[in-house]
Amino acid sequence: MDTHFASAYDPALDIQPTALDPCEEDDWDNALEALRDRAKWRSSGAERLRAAGFTDEEVKKWEKSGDGEGREADVRWRGPGEGREWDRGKVVGDDGVQVEANWGRLKGT
Repeated sequence: MDTHFASAYDPALDIQPTALDPCEEDDWDNALEALRDRAKWRSSGAERLRAAGFTDEEVKKWEKSGDGEGREADVRWRGPGEGREWDRGKVVGDDGVQVEANWGRLKGT
C-alpha cells in the first residue's frame, strides 16, 4: 500500500500479471461458455424431470412455463376449509404451535 504513495510510483506499471499473459482465457469466452452450458442444460430439462419421476402433465406444464411468466391457471387454489401450504405440519396444542414433519420422505419419522 505504501508503494502507491511513493514519489517513484508509476501507475502504468501497476497491472496484474495475468493481463499480460495472452494465453490466459478471456472473461468473454468464459461467459459465452456458461451461456451455452445453461442453454444445453435447459434443453435437457424435460428428460431430467422425467428421469426424476415427474408425470408427463407436470413436464408439459414446465415446458409451457419457459417464458418465465406464471399464470393464474397454473396456481393450485385451495377451497374453503382446506389446509394452507404454510400451515402444513403445524399442530396447535396447549403449549403452543408445534411443527411435525408428516409428509414426503419424513412421513412417519
